[in-house]
Amino acid sequence: MTHQELLPIPPIETATDPVYSPADLRQRWRALMEPLGFAERLLWVGFIGADRRLYKTMTQIPMPARPRKDYVTDVVIRLYWVLYKFEPGTTAALLLTRPGVGGISKLDRQWAAMLTDVAAERELALAPLFRANDECIVELKPAPPDQSR
Repeated sequence: MTHQELLPIPPIETATDPVYSPADLRQRWRALMEPLGFAERLLWVGFIGADRRLYKTMTQIPMPARPRKDYVTDVVIRLYWVLYKFEPGTTAALLLTRPGVGGISKLDRQWAAMLTDVAAERELALAPLFRANDECIVELKPAPPDQSR
C-alpha cells in the first residue's frame, strides 16, 4: 500500500474542486468512487470545464471484456460530439473501473492505449486516464511503444 492510499477519502463536496494536475483528478475520483468495489467493467465519463472543475453529471458505459477498436471508436465519436456542445477548453475525464485487486494489468494498459490512441485520432481532448479496482485508484498510462523496432 502506498502513502496515497493511506490518505483519508476526500469528502464528496470536494469532487468539484478545481483540477490542476493528475493528483488533483485522482482525488476527485476518490471522492466520487470510494469506498471501492466494482461488479463489472465500466467506463465512467465526466467532463472538466474551462474553469477546471468537474461537471456534476457523469455517465457509465459498460465495456466489453477485451478492448475492441470498433466499440472504442463508437464511444469516442459520441464523446466528441457531446464535448463539442460544451464551452471551449472542456475535456473528457475517463475512469475505467473493474472488479479485482492488484496493480495495473496488461489488459488495463491495452484499454488505456486503445482509448488514448482513438481519442487522439479523433482529436478528443482527454484528461489523464485513471483505473479503479476494488483496492485503489491509479493513473493509467498507456504502455510505451515497443523500443525494439
